[in-house]
Amino acid sequence: MKKFSLLFLLIAICPLFAVDYDKLSMHDFLKMARRSNPTATYAKLNGTLQHQRKGAKLLTVPLYFGIILRPERTAGQIVINKSEGYLLGQSKQAALTTVTPMKKNQGNLLGYCGVRASDLTMSFLFCKPEKELEPELLSVVSCRVLLLDNPADKEKIKVWISRQHCFPMLAEFIRYGETKPYRTLEADGFTKKNDLYYVRKIRLEGPGWRTRIEFNADSAEVNQLDPAKPPKVIISF
Repeated sequence: MKKFSLLFLLIAICPLFAVDYDKLSMHDFLKMARRSNPTATYAKLNGTLQHQRKGAKLLTVPLYFGIILRPERTAGQIVINKSEGYLLGQSKQAALTTVTPMKKNQGNLLGYCGVRASDLTMSFLFCKPEKELEPELLSVVSCRVLLLDNPADKEKIKVWISRQHCFPMLAEFIRYGETKPYRTLEADGFTKKNDLYYVRKIRLEGPGWRTRIEFNADSAEVNQLDPAKPPKVIISF
């Protein structure tokens, strides 16, 4: 069992209010970007993961992500290719999340495709902030740019966070001693359902490979949690 300090930000299922966060300090701004849901919500997302490596055929497999977010704790699941699954859990008091393989010797297709559990949850935001860089315009989104330090993986993380919604849009992972990123993550396709937002697309790439995750908007279940009718987010495979 491996522990991570995470916040489940793949689904930003608290409303993204139009607020100007420019007056916040770097630390307070980052704290807002790490925000958790004030009320209980859930999501069940089905989609596809496409992975392309140089000289290899395009790999396309189904991906499922289900999660229940409560103010005090979080529980969820990732299933890839209907053959590899991971249970996710987090206690807000401990601020630690467990990522547990569901089957012995199930392989590591998720890792082969260049995906970390922290990519789907954007937990890299919990890395230590080192400094704030000059703001930049990312496409049409004005962003504050922060440099984070991740000694566990011996890397720096340059992250672009929307100045309007305080949500991470782009992250570059740079190994210690290097200047160019060896992997890049981009969040896109923000979609609203039942007055809640979730990220529908994630793009990852590195030298000689690229991965795209896209969830189906039509089948997505994203809603407030009804305690009398708790949804079944953990599936069998």
